[in-house]
Amino acid sequence: MLAGTRSLMLPDEGRYIGVAWAMLNSGDWLTPTLDGLPYFHKPPLFYWLTGLSLKLFGVNDWAGRLASVFGALVAVGGLFFFVRRYAGQRLATLAVAVLVTQPMFFAGAQYANLDMLVAGMISASIVCGASAILRLDSGQSYRPALAAAYVFAALGVLAKGLIGIVLPGAILLAWLLLRKRYRLIPALLS
Repeated sequence: MLAGTRSLMLPDEGRYIGVAWAMLNSGDWLTPTLDGLPYFHKPPLFYWLTGLSLKLFGVNDWAGRLASVFGALVAVGGLFFFVRRYAGQRLATLAVAVLVTQPMFFAGAQYANLDMLVAGMISASIVCGASAILRLDSGQSYRPALAAAYVFAALGVLAKGLIGIVLPGAILLAWLLLRKRYRLIPALLS
């Protein structure tokens, strides 16, 4: 992992890590600040995770980027476990290899901003929701997978706002409609 091999890039990395550092120093984990002023431009999950990382690993570039690395790992893990369950180990390994070698994914995992964290939460919400749909459609227990989809969607909202729930919901709804599985929709909303 190259997350700690370069200096912070302006303006985003310095700003987002600075907000997390201010939370850590002030002990106020509810009010994000930048240069002493309230900074409510983004939801708090990235700041919380980055502040925790800075506390655990010290104030350094690598620790400041760990929330993005975490988001990438969530996306990779979600993809691997979903594909392995429904298509086998070989295809799951291939899918992960393709994902992690994409230049934008690789770079995003090492850049301290909210994008990779929300991408990880949205990805996990989609694969958990898809798993719930496939389980429900085949008569298996689906509620744990559905609950996980909702949890990851909520984390996506905490990471970047309504896109965390709107995007997974729209994708899963479109999939159900394209597959003509209208009867499953009410069960997924209850």
